[in-house]
Amino acid sequence: DDYTQEEGSQRFHGGSAASAGEEKNDAAASGGTSARFTDVPDGAWYEDAVNFTADHELMNGTGETTFSPDATMSRSMLMTVLARMAGEDTAKGENWYDVGMAWAKENGISDGTDPEADITREQMMTMLYRYVQKQGGGFMGTWMFRLEYNDRDNVSQWAYEAVCWCTSNGIVNGMSGGMLNPQGTATRAQVAAILSRFAQLDNA
Repeated sequence: DDYTQEEGSQRFHGGSAASAGEEKNDAAASGGTSARFTDVPDGAWYEDAVNFTADHELMNGTGETTFSPDATMSRSMLMTVLARMAGEDTAKGENWYDVGMAWAKENGISDGTDPEADITREQMMTMLYRYVQKQGGGFMGTWMFRLEYNDRDNVSQWAYEAVCWCTSNGIVNGMSGGMLNPQGTATRAQVAAILSRFAQLDNA
């Protein structure tokens, strides 16, 4: 569904990931799939990003051979991913997200509420931005930034600075029709693309 995919061609590990609406390659057209995950077609716009996050152990598959690219991302999933980026061993705990949630609360990334709820795009950007701030990055001093998306008024006030930073740094791109969809949920494929860009920032 091209209308739900994150637009914008990005470059990961020297390879080009086709964005929504771009022509797919012959392997994708013939129904080929990624060697790593059977539900990630060869040449899909998110293939390189999924492989990047898997190679760097940021995101795991939902099964031995599946990634579920169209499934939504939960708040606890992103807490866990960011904890892994910070070097935490997230394999411990009674629940799979216990370590990630505890780390996120301790470091001011999230308050830990509704861990199993689907994360919205502005919540995701806020967690990413708080992680960057924890590393000493983010906007410094006085700054002014006007979002140019048609639905910018839907961005919550508490998330505005984070949204400005993520969009101005190319971490999150707009969607069809000049929309950002800050209140909408993000698919695992979209998050993989965003994390790939984010992980390669100098201060991420």
